[in-house]
Amino acid sequence: MGTEPQFQSLPVVTLDGHSGSGKSTLAQRLAERLGWSYLDSGAWYRALTWAVLEADGDTCNAQLVLDTLSSIQIESNPQGQVLVDGRLLENELRTAIIDHHVSNVADHVIVREALNQRMRQMLQEPGVQGLVADGRDAGTVIFPDAGLMVFVEVPLQVRAVRRHEQNLLKGINSNLSDVTAALAERDARDAARGDAAPQVTERSRLLDNSTQTVEEAIGCLLDWTLNSETEH
Repeated sequence: MGTEPQFQSLPVVTLDGHSGSGKSTLAQRLAERLGWSYLDSGAWYRALTWAVLEADGDTCNAQLVLDTLSSIQIESNPQGQVLVDGRLLENELRTAIIDHHVSNVADHVIVREALNQRMRQMLQEPGVQGLVADGRDAGTVIFPDAGLMVFVEVPLQVRAVRRHEQNLLKGINSNLSDVTAALAERDARDAARGDAAPQVTERSRLLDNSTQTVEEAIGCLLDWTLNSETEH
């Protein structure tokens, strides 16, 4: 699995959870409140997927994906936006074609290990005071020594309704049954990733994000972060 990352010189908070749990919104808002950098680990996988497809590559070919990663520079700005070779990617990462291929990229163990190491290097970048990272394994794999590790819990049906409503607001044709089925399929695929699957550990704090407002959830996260910093 490689050498253990050394990043304890800076505070790290991780938010893990399933697709549609709202963890990205919470992580980004928490980073803003703390004045820390934000890492959207899922966006890095999407950026790598975009790079592979831009080169007409096969996302099912692990070595090709790894070679693509070795040939490009991926980085995040403090707001969590991702750049590939200096190009800011936004809408390019949220397309149906990326949705279709990103799981292929994330299924490759050697790719995950290489990309995780790249993400850890954010803590060595100038000006970074702390980091809030979200993903499916941000705490369990990418930053296992994080000062605060949170698992965001939301039932499948609640996640599906939220995603369906978000689609409608964006003017995207959406069927609740189809959205539910897609999320369930994504959950099953994520669960098959072993150590990289979304999971609760003995160090995880559970955040029920089913009914809380964003501000209520952020208030809870701020309290936990303050307490974890005091303990360390």
